[in-house]
Amino acid sequence: MKNINDPSAYEEIINRVKMLSTANPRQWGKMDLQQMLVHCTAQLKMALGEIKATPQGSSMMRTVLGKWIAFSNIPWPKGANTPNEMNMERNTFQLTDIEDEKKELQAYLARVKLAPQLMPHPFFGALSHKEWGRLIFKHIDHHLKQFSG
Repeated sequence: MKNINDPSAYEEIINRVKMLSTANPRQWGKMDLQQMLVHCTAQLKMALGEIKATPQGSSMMRTVLGKWIAFSNIPWPKGANTPNEMNMERNTFQLTDIEDEKKELQAYLARVKLAPQLMPHPFFGALSHKEWGRLIFKHIDHHLKQFSG
């Protein structure tokens, strides 16, 4: 399972983010490219504690089985639930230029990778750095596929 803490997986995500442009059509969902980038950055801000998150979702997601399913190689369904704090329809986020959003996402990826401690996830509870790294890779990969097929 790929993890942003692995240098090759981290570089893969960074390079895929850099390649995004408005020429990438949305394959599914409601978010546009800017919103997707802000949404992914919100996950990282949440991990760092810059966005305060409250526990939510099914308690099954906080079990070993729930985490295994979510972090496995099984693709997430299109339109899967998202924590309230990352939901683009429930929150107002400042949207800037796409290139600026890409740079901010890359900067937060670097910060999370180096952070000594990360906050609990609203769905999954306390996560190790390795679990966060896996979740972040899978989440961003999911959305990069949304805009690049």
